[in-house]
Amino acid sequence: MIASLRPKKAAAPVAVKLNPLQRAGGARLSDEELLQRASVVAPQAVPSSPDGEAPQEGDVHERVRELETELARRQPHELPLDAIDSVPGRRRKLTQEQFDELRENLRANPLVHPITVRRKDSGRYEVVSGENRLAAYRELGMPAIRVTVLDVAEQAAERAAFYANLIAHDLPDFEKYKGFDREQRATGASLAEMARLAGVHKATISRLFAFSRLPAEALAELELRPDAMGAACAEELAKLCTGANAERVVETVRLIAAGRITQAQAPAHVRTAPRATRAATATGTVKAGKFKFADYRISGSVVRVEFHADVDMEDARRRIATLLDDMAKARHS
Repeated sequence: MIASLRPKKAAAPVAVKLNPLQRAGGARLSDEELLQRASVVAPQAVPSSPDGEAPQEGDVHERVRELETELARRQPHELPLDAIDSVPGRRRKLTQEQFDELRENLRANPLVHPITVRRKDSGRYEVVSGENRLAAYRELGMPAIRVTVLDVAEQAAERAAFYANLIAHDLPDFEKYKGFDREQRATGASLAEMARLAGVHKATISRLFAFSRLPAEALAELELRPDAMGAACAEELAKLCTGANAERVVETVRLIAAGRITQAQAPAHVRTAPRATRAATATGTVKAGKFKFADYRISGSVVRVEFHADVDMEDARRRIATLLDDMAKARHS
């Protein structure tokens, strides 16, 4: 009773560190806002201070605010579709059903979010974000589409597109891995650096890179079904992927992609040795007139002969040896 009269200790304030790629309150950013923010925090896109040190968090947020102010002054305009080029690897993979829904939505409704493009040296434009919307417009036979033009370099556009997709969409883990892998190959950034830029823990990036330890055949299966398997399952299979059972891992990934086993069942499936296939057998009888002379049974590579007549076994042995010699010579001739 006395304890209930004691004043309750005030809860300590929770410090929330906002990622520059995210908006306070969780509201969805437009593609252009995401790309602008991503271009700020992406590797080599954030300028260093004069003394060579990385910019402080306040500097990054200030740059974000400047870019958003600049973006607010820009008005989307229309470009003819035949002036816009697609870039391999930037299109987010959708199922056929998802793409069909997007196309039919755009057939009946105006484009809410313009696609984002960059001007190339040739005077044409390439897509930075919005490949699926552009593809839908092409299928619908539309002559033009609303765009926002960003003045960014090609490498910055590639990087910004990935970071924007990472935040804006629920990408499959396999697609996230591929994006971070391209990022690392292009910039040489460490896992810790990429984790900081993406606003996630380093362990999250490390888990995504478990895909890199799977056999090439397994990755080929996931290229067709990138949403079939998450990073947690990939990490478990990577631990089990030794030279002795690499084929078993590939088979397991195929079964997951086909929906025949679940990700939870995958590790046990790799550990369980496949049952040996029982060799096919064949039997027969050799007769001498009406009487049974011998029975034979073939199982795999074994032949068993049982004589029922009174025969000279030494003569039978010599004849069998001669037959085997002839077969061996014919095989190597």
